[in-house]
Amino acid sequence: MTLQSRARLALLPAVLAVSSSAIFVRFAAAPPIGAAFWRGAIAGLAFLPLICYPHFFRQLCAMTRREFVLIALATTVIATHQICFITSLSYTSVAACTFLTSTQPIFTALLGGILIRERVSTRSLLFILGAIAGMAIITFSEPVEGAPVEHALKGNLLALLAALLASLYTLAARRLRQKTPLVPFMFTVHVSGTIFLGLIIAITGVNLTQYSSQTWTGLILLGLIPTFIGHSLLTYSVGHMRAFVVNASILGEPVGATLMAALFLNEAASWQTLVGGAIIIACILFIVLEREVQPSPVEM
Repeated sequence: MTLQSRARLALLPAVLAVSSSAIFVRFAAAPPIGAAFWRGAIAGLAFLPLICYPHFFRQLCAMTRREFVLIALATTVIATHQICFITSLSYTSVAACTFLTSTQPIFTALLGGILIRERVSTRSLLFILGAIAGMAIITFSEPVEGAPVEHALKGNLLALLAALLASLYTLAARRLRQKTPLVPFMFTVHVSGTIFLGLIIAITGVNLTQYSSQTWTGLILLGLIPTFIGHSLLTYSVGHMRAFVVNASILGEPVGATLMAALFLNEAASWQTLVGGAIIIACILFIVLEREVQPSPVEM
């Protein structure tokens, strides 16, 4: 099996895993920065036994100081994304948050042509405009029953900011993963992210430990399933496939998250969210089908 085939195969369990993220955030009900901190810290601890394995430890030691610095800088972006995403769920619905966050491919397509020279055709740009229209429908839609209008708008804008930050991180990871093996890369991401968020928490004084058993359960599941499993598989794939295509694969996340929210949280999506989400997914799928996937020969 080729590296590109393995990367494609990893996308399905990755999407299933990351789809549970919003559900665990809601279940944990922890402060956003605290949830982001423990999410990365728990995933980092899960990588610790792997990094102690001689093969992966040698890979970690072989990394240059420049690689450590670049990964750490990219991590500050994805850590900020986590704060925006988790905070968004405090103001808007799971469906609206995840559909808007899933617009990462739009930002990746636009920024990719500038940052890593992945060209976007005129036809793709037209579909991007269509997806932006879908984003507008969700962003300015009616909030869930009982929620203030300004809260929903704030949550939706935070979700869009999270999408922009995630696309920047994916473009950076696309370049860095071509030179850095998966396990030391992910271990460095989680450790540096935990340190970065720890510094913010030290300044803000956010509570990190006085949580209920339900909160700890949600945080552990959040750190292991969508983060350790889901994000690792997505990062593996982005090392062997184009960043835009990997980003587009997570279109399954808002669908899965919306179904889970209805099943476990009794939270139904508004008709505006469903219409806007359908437009977003259709437009991005058209763009993905138009673009050719180029494999990247990187060893795990």
